[in-house]
Amino acid sequence: MININQQALLELLKASLFDTEPSFPEGVDWDAVLQEAKDQTVVALAAPHVPSQESGKWQVPVAQNTAIFLNLLNEQTKLIQLCQAADIPLVILKGFAAAMYYPAPLRRSMGDVDFLVPPEYFEQARALMEENEYEFHSDHGTDRDYSYTKRGVVLELHHRYSDEKWDIDPLILKSFPAIGTRELFHHQFPVLPEMVNGLILLDHVRHHLQGGLGIRQIIDWMMFVHAHLSDENWKSSFSELARQAGLETLAVTMTSMCKQYFGLPDLITWCDSADEATTRELLEAVLNYGNFGSKLTEEIQPSEYITISARRMGLFRFLQTRGEENWKNSQNHPFLRHFAWMYQIYRYITRGTAALFRGENIAKGMSSGTEKYDLLERLGLNR
Repeated sequence: MININQQALLELLKASLFDTEPSFPEGVDWDAVLQEAKDQTVVALAAPHVPSQESGKWQVPVAQNTAIFLNLLNEQTKLIQLCQAADIPLVILKGFAAAMYYPAPLRRSMGDVDFLVPPEYFEQARALMEENEYEFHSDHGTDRDYSYTKRGVVLELHHRYSDEKWDIDPLILKSFPAIGTRELFHHQFPVLPEMVNGLILLDHVRHHLQGGLGIRQIIDWMMFVHAHLSDENWKSSFSELARQAGLETLAVTMTSMCKQYFGLPDLITWCDSADEATTRELLEAVLNYGNFGSKLTEEIQPSEYITISARRMGLFRFLQTRGEENWKNSQNHPFLRHFAWMYQIYRYITRGTAALFRGENIAKGMSSGTEKYDLLERLGLNR
């Protein structure tokens, strides 16, 4: 159930994005609305239509958002120029490639700069960044991307974008010859063709729905739809891309949600087949999670993850896989891998017992995991 403060935030966002007159419910707690906007990382986007007597509290985070946006844009431009001088092709993913669809791009919050180079240029790009004082931060335990920092900005170098089970990289790499250029505040940057860029924004929603989907990712998708997904474009160009990626149901459901709750004004019919109950549940999930799951408490997250993973993979396979990952001895001594599932059970028992003594609500996390698994199932996202 959506509370009145969440309703007020949705009204603020509609007004900011589509120039409508907000209609606030009675009894709004504006401090709670501000906190909700912070949890969802949409403070700057919601701020223009906050009642004047409340707006003072919003100005500092709005100013901070502006500073971060311009700093990242400046660092992104320096990186692009560096790579172009070395003849390394790249494209910007998400971030500014999403903000370009907003009526006021400066109000989209930014976290880091994600960019993709073809795999054959990856090592050259790494060497170039390290030679130019970009400080290596992390490979996140995979070879999918490497994080670097410079002047307080995080830059994520990708040689592949996709998750293992949702591989759209062949389509992305095939699109490199058709890369275009966009501009924000006199800064140019390379972007993928519109439909492929939109597919990445859709897949970004899918990725974060597994953990913590927030309003920011929803709006990125909605503004792409507003700019490019008429009934004709859906039918002729995008629906097949979404179907091949396994994301058609998600696209239909999310867009229906945007029409009903986020003010998307487009006269489109391609999302009319969405299931009403699933649409409402998706909205509630977004409001309950917060951006990157910021509203999920620590005690809920682990047990929710275990519940979803065990249902998706099967209990034994899940225990075996996690046991092999966590038990270093099994990695060094192959014969021990046969017992990895037992190690993982022991690990959960000891951690679960400790959690109980700390008063953590494991049952609530398991219930949340079951609900999320069922939602993912209806959206066609359990693989």
